[in-house]
Amino acid sequence: MARFLICINPECRFILDRRLNGASLDGVQKILRTCPACHTDWSSLCPFCDHAFDVTFVAGRPVSACCRHALRPEPEAVRISKASVPNPEHAHT
Repeated sequence: MARFLICINPECRFILDRRLNGASLDGVQKILRTCPACHTDWSSLCPFCDHAFDVTFVAGRPVSACCRHALRPEPEAVRISKASVPNPEHAHT
């Protein structure tokens, strides 16, 4: 069973540690069926590489243990598709 769960909402990314003082809190995900911050579902997979989700801390901030991506919320502005960003080579002068 995975130790950590992560909210699947990229604008939230709330992390749930299912251990307290080294003891497993089996069933906590049944109490917190959805993220308490945004009410979205949990995942036990890394949101970046789909490996089993685990967390490590770098300079006190959580990062994915498998691919080292920072686990912070992504504002919608950051997630704009490259297809919707104008290409400067085709800009009119």
